[in-house]
Amino acid sequence: MDKKFLLSVVPFLLLSHNANSASAAFDTCPYTAFLMQDSQTNIYGVNLLTGAFQTLQTDVGQTGNLNAAGYNETDNFIYAFNTTQKKVVQVGNDFKATTLPVTGLPDSPFYVGDVANNTYYLYRSGLYTIPLDENDPNYLKGRKIEGSDGSMKITDFAFHPDDGNIYAVDNKQGHFYRINPNDGSKTILGNAGVTGTFGAAYFEASGNFYFSRNQDGIIFTIDVSDPNNIDTTAVQFAAGPKSGLNDGVRCASAPVEIESIDLGDAPDSYQTSVDNNGARHDLSNNSLFLGGVAPDSESVVGTSDDATGVDDEDGVIITPLQNGEQAMITVTANQAGGFLNAWIDWNKDGDFSDNNEQISTGQALSAGMNSLVVNVPDFVTAGETWARFRLSSAENLPAFGGAPDGEVEDYQVTLENAQLNISRYGPFTAAFEDSWPREGDYDLNDVVMRYQIEIKTDQNDDARQIKISGTLQALGADYRNGFGIHLPRLSRSSVDEDNIIFTRNGRVVADSPLETGQGNAVIIISQDLSAHAQTSCRFHRTRENCQEIEKFNFSVTLPLIAGVKSWTLPAAPFDPFIFAVDGFNHGEGTSVGRGLEIHLDDYEPTDLGNASLELMGNYDDRSDNGIGSLYRTENGLPWGFIVTETWSHPLEQVDMLLAYPRFFDYATTGAHVDWFIKSKRVSQHLYGLE
Repeated sequence: MDKKFLLSVVPFLLLSHNANSASAAFDTCPYTAFLMQDSQTNIYGVNLLTGAFQTLQTDVGQTGNLNAAGYNETDNFIYAFNTTQKKVVQVGNDFKATTLPVTGLPDSPFYVGDVANNTYYLYRSGLYTIPLDENDPNYLKGRKIEGSDGSMKITDFAFHPDDGNIYAVDNKQGHFYRINPNDGSKTILGNAGVTGTFGAAYFEASGNFYFSRNQDGIIFTIDVSDPNNIDTTAVQFAAGPKSGLNDGVRCASAPVEIESIDLGDAPDSYQTSVDNNGARHDLSNNSLFLGGVAPDSESVVGTSDDATGVDDEDGVIITPLQNGEQAMITVTANQAGGFLNAWIDWNKDGDFSDNNEQISTGQALSAGMNSLVVNVPDFVTAGETWARFRLSSAENLPAFGGAPDGEVEDYQVTLENAQLNISRYGPFTAAFEDSWPREGDYDLNDVVMRYQIEIKTDQNDDARQIKISGTLQALGADYRNGFGIHLPRLSRSSVDEDNIIFTRNGRVVADSPLETGQGNAVIIISQDLSAHAQTSCRFHRTRENCQEIEKFNFSVTLPLIAGVKSWTLPAAPFDPFIFAVDGFNHGEGTSVGRGLEIHLDDYEPTDLGNASLELMGNYDDRSDNGIGSLYRTENGLPWGFIVTETWSHPLEQVDMLLAYPRFFDYATTGAHVDWFIKSKRVSQHLYGLE
């Protein structure tokens, strides 16, 4: 690509004129790329380098949509076609339109046009010409070039500043056309590789052809600086405004000028400089940025983002990036309304183009700190690499190209390659009856949570990390319940709490899941499952007439301090439990809030479950701590249990023993360990089974 890239919106003087007189011409060939848009035309100035735009005129002086526009370098006027009135107009430096007495055109609207050599060219099923020279005997007389090609599906074209030909991209086929203005014939030079409605096309002095796609505003470019040697593949260049009923016009021979922009700091193999279509953000009217320091600006092509001496890379904090593990990235936005796109070069090959390297795609950020969890690939090797973070009102940005606002921040980061052993356990399904210490309907579907455990250890048998993730299978409770997991024998102080990664329903939870006031590590997954599941049914996934997808999931990664030996960890599946939600009824005489815990059979309450100890032995509970029999009825049935096989829970208010008749023998004597298999269950009593 020719290295003289585009031009920003450059201010120019607008002269005052009597409202009843024709507008004056532009003083000089303007740098600005103009965009005419809407059924009642508004005119905008567009910075093709970044896609930023500003309103220049909302009243063109006449009713209708101006289209098919071209800039006449002979007289410094814009010529356009009013598609509503079906008239040719002249537009001056105040962007007011004056109708011209053109004859010879069909009674049809024109949407494609440009000006060259003091002649206005229009296209509609063939090429038309209108001389603009007052000394020409055919002045303002339209004429169709006989034999001109009428098969092209184009919505704008533009004249090359040097070679005298017209260029356009076919909307449907993506063909890149060269059109001979003398006879209207076309040559297919190749394919641009993109399709859509390309309503605005421009050239600039060095021969770069720009065209924008209406539906998403993306500005593409093709290098035509050497018309005899063209790579016709379009390059995404900037994120511009979405458009409709629009047309682009620009003085094609205007010199290129670049205003202040924000650039990144990574090596140029990552596309950092303007010359290399690098990531760049417009600062002309920008209030959106990362961190607490507004971005500095550069006006010289290829300079570093820190060339001004201001280090504005303060918006991103990254935890260690270790292969096979999760990392937490905290991104601070100065205000809401922006979207984050981010990349890490995992394989250290000097670009962000590999399939798995985009770590955030159009994530809406709130004002302040935002967190995202990144899964570091297993294949990464130790060493230095680069990460790029782009914040903009443009939702989906690539790692390169222009953006109308926001900021780009590049960071050199270190990849770690620890040799860790991974042990996986589960999935487990924990099921609870929440009526304890009453037996209730004993459907064991009040909370059903399926989860799995992953433990990583190093070569010295030190446990480095515990990860637990799961999905709520059922919430058939009238009471409000929270859910937690207790890790017996693992001291709370053994967890590196500052680096815990906790997500709920795909969103990072800022608060630590480690419960205070506990000697052991107790993870509170949800203080209130009903609030987090946000189900539309009274009973989530326990009634056939209210089928729902799973509504709640979680993941918690606990990094451990050095020196925790793997053999000191509690055995999987640990100790899942449910508890009452403060402020909500949980049964007469038992509405004691968080202190009411319901564990698996024979597990003790946590340090905060004192109320449960006081309730044991009351109502239907026959716990006997002396013999280690806890949370059991008189006949030995538990209020909570775990199964390691795929398991379907009972329907709402269907007794567990009706759905699984052999469960009683298993729970009380250990017989029928396969109590859940198809031949031993009653399928009509189970959710999701016939």
